Amino acid sequence: MSKRQGRAYLFIRWSGGGSIASRLGDVAWAFENTDSEGKFYCFHYGATELPSPNHTVPGVRSFWTERCFTLPELIKAMSTKTYDRPGYDEAKVFEVMQSNPDAALQQAQRLAGARPASPDPLEETRQVLTAYGVRGLIPSKGFSAPFLWYNILPGRSVPIRRLAIHLFELRAKAATEPPVSLEDLESSTRSASEAVPLVRSVGECFVTRVPAGFLVAINIAVDGKTSVAEGRRIGDCVADSVRALNQNIRHLFVQVLPDEKLF
Repeated sequence: MSKRQGRAYLFIRWSGGGSIASRLGDVAWAFENTDSEGKFYCFHYGATELPSPNHTVPGVRSFWTERCFTLPELIKAMSTKTYDRPGYDEAKVFEVMQSNPDAALQQAQRLAGARPASPDPLEETRQVLTAYGVRGLIPSKGFSAPFLWYNILPGRSVPIRRLAIHLFELRAKAATEPPVSLEDLESSTRSASEAVPLVRSVGECFVTRVPAGFLVAINIAVDGKTSVAEGRRIGDCVADSVRALNQNIRHLFVQVLPDEKLF
């Protein structure tokens, strides 16, 4: 599958859907599909709508996905309120330097054919965006209110009607931002790694420039009694935290060691 630069979008409806008015927020997703040369082709977007509380058919939820070809069409589709699909209020934008729209489409197709007994709109949204290449999306488990999960994710939330202006501002900012120094990126990498729960300490950290980005390698220490599976999970959390620091991190290596072997 080819990988290319693109944008992903996370939408929030602050109030619940028409069927569950008391639900504190609902989320939806969208991403840009580009060809192998990076030329924009279309937007794909969709969401999981929960059934009403008195729904009598178990294992059924409404997973919908559509596509459009312009930003105004996307804004209209996601903001228009209908009886079966209430509109969304705000959005966050994720710049993805190595996007994978093919994998995101496949994930959306798998979800469209699934019939889980306990649908989780947050997790299904996270799966689609992660397949596309978005990093730093924390697991949704334990978030009873969707807006809490949305708020904790990186990025600025803007009203959907201002989405076009927000994209223009992001382009202008990228064109004028001062270059990131290796020292600053190393320091922020260490801080982000140390903040991950169960990381006891951080050892060697190596940062260098590669074509159009950075390579980062870091050693972290965990309790010597930690299982291999748990060590991998901690390493994945560190990787997500570090990738969220800078969209131009092209290669990232996290080595997990028992604390007695770190130094």
